[in-house]
Amino acid sequence: MIRALSMIAILTLLAGASLADDQVRSQIRFESTQLPMSPDPQVGCEVGNPNDPYWTYGNWIMGGETYAYLVNPNTEGCSCGAGFKLDRVTMMMQFGPEDVPVTFDAYAGLAEAVWDDQRGAYVPGADYCTSPTWSITANAAGLYEIYVDMNDGCACAATTEPYFITFHLPYGFTWWPSALEDNDPQTGISYYNSGGGWADLVGDFGWWGKNIMRADVTCCSAPVSEEGSTWGGVKSLWR
Repeated sequence: MIRALSMIAILTLLAGASLADDQVRSQIRFESTQLPMSPDPQVGCEVGNPNDPYWTYGNWIMGGETYAYLVNPNTEGCSCGAGFKLDRVTMMMQFGPEDVPVTFDAYAGLAEAVWDDQRGAYVPGADYCTSPTWSITANAAGLYEIYVDMNDGCACAATTEPYFITFHLPYGFTWWPSALEDNDPQTGISYYNSGGGWADLVGDFGWWGKNIMRADVTCCSAPVSEEGSTWGGVKSLWR
């Protein structure tokens, strides 16, 4: 029985390795214009990456990973005054014919921006708040701007500091969707964590552009962080 189970395990590993070998990762010029699933009309204002996709990184998104993008509503034209509230987070993903149909889980959040002296840039810290986990289905091949509604999962945040919006894909994909990039490769903005810590997609992984992530926010007047508590002390209020 042990020998039989061992053989099954070996065959499973070999099958997984073969599947991975068939999914070649490469960056190419983005050509698709199909948008089978887009967010509803925007409300409030939008932060994050305003650029259109220019490059695609084939078979990049394996799942079991988190993406983060640096945002600062007041410097991105929101003019929110004292505070802002995160309403929706989106990330572009491209599914090939072999990737669909597929149903997967995703959730989003707002995270601390921590200054890293060695990098000379902000890096993502812990999530202050997260959305519910949503089950999302992609039935057709094409470009998707996957969106996650926060459903009041985040309180009013102060505009006096930068943050990261985060997009979590907690479980692995059998067939790997492609990631989308702009044509403006700046470091210190787009990050990726597959369990080993945060890495800069441009500086550490050599992406040719920044990840296409953005978020809808609305202005608010009573930010939690200005009510006499530290962020760490109010995290429990946001869950």
